[in-house]
Amino acid sequence: MRRSLFVTGTDTDCGKTYVSLALIEALRTRGFRVAGFKPVAAGAVLRDGELQNDDALALCRAGSVALTYPEVNPFCFPRPVSPHIEAAAHRTRISRHVVAERLERLE
Repeated sequence: MRRSLFVTGTDTDCGKTYVSLALIEALRTRGFRVAGFKPVAAGAVLRDGELQNDDALALCRAGSVALTYPEVNPFCFPRPVSPHIEAAAHRTRISRHVVAERLERLE
C-alpha cells in the first residue's frame, strides 16, 4: 500500500524539516520503509558537481531507502529566496508533472 504524508508551513524556519525528520524516524522505528522528499529547494551549495540543499540532504540521510540526491530533490536552486523567483531567474519551470512523477516513484 502506498501512502504519503505532506508537511507544509507558511515560512522559512517554521519547522517543516524538523517535523519531517521526526516523522521519518518514528515510522522507521516501527519498521516502515520511509523516504523523504523535498521537491523544490532554494538555498543550496555546489557539492560533488551538483547543487544540494541541507534540508534535502538531511531527508536523504534519514530515510530507510537508499536514494540519490536528485530523487529526493529534483528542483534545487542556489539562492535562499522564494523558489518561483529563483526558477524564473534560471529560466526553469517547476513542473508539477515532474513532482507528481517523482513522488509516485518514491511511493
